[in-house]
Amino acid sequence: MRLFIALPLEPSVKDALGRNIALFKQKGGSVKWVKAENIHLTLRFLGETDENLVDEIKKQIDEAVNSHRQVKTSIATLGGFPNLNRPRVIWVGIEQNIEALSKMARDIEHRMRSLGFEKEKKQFKAHLTLGRVRHPKGLENLTDFLNDYRFEAIPLCFDRVILFKSTLTPQGPIYDRLHEAKLSAQ
Repeated sequence: MRLFIALPLEPSVKDALGRNIALFKQKGGSVKWVKAENIHLTLRFLGETDENLVDEIKKQIDEAVNSHRQVKTSIATLGGFPNLNRPRVIWVGIEQNIEALSKMARDIEHRMRSLGFEKEKKQFKAHLTLGRVRHPKGLENLTDFLNDYRFEAIPLCFDRVILFKSTLTPQGPIYDRLHEAKLSAQ
């Protein structure tokens, strides 16, 4: 099973991001845009995982959630990896309470390593992937637009942690929720 642990977005936030993606698509370029309903904040990608570990992963998520609260924040920046002039990935970033999100990701990381998962290669960055560039040629209109674009902040609240199963298809990934743990409101 291909698994990952993430914070889901509220439908209104997905809708707002979907409107931005629709606008960006009009600017051209060879970009594989993420379907708005699939946008999430990944805490830990697990990859191919033995089914026998799923119950223990769920238990570790539940225990981790007990020490974390809901995170009220906003999406307020537009960026690219490595940058917006030559992006491989186009993303939006979280503005506030990044340390609370980072702490949650570190806790999940520690717990997954205790189950035998290898150390995460990339450091956690609080971002939501909007698109992945397929080919760098023909991106000029899009990158010019993105560099000048004034992204309007979108408030959101992360209130649960989800264990997702990802099934890759030619039409894009299909995400199934295997487990959900709610974060404390207080």
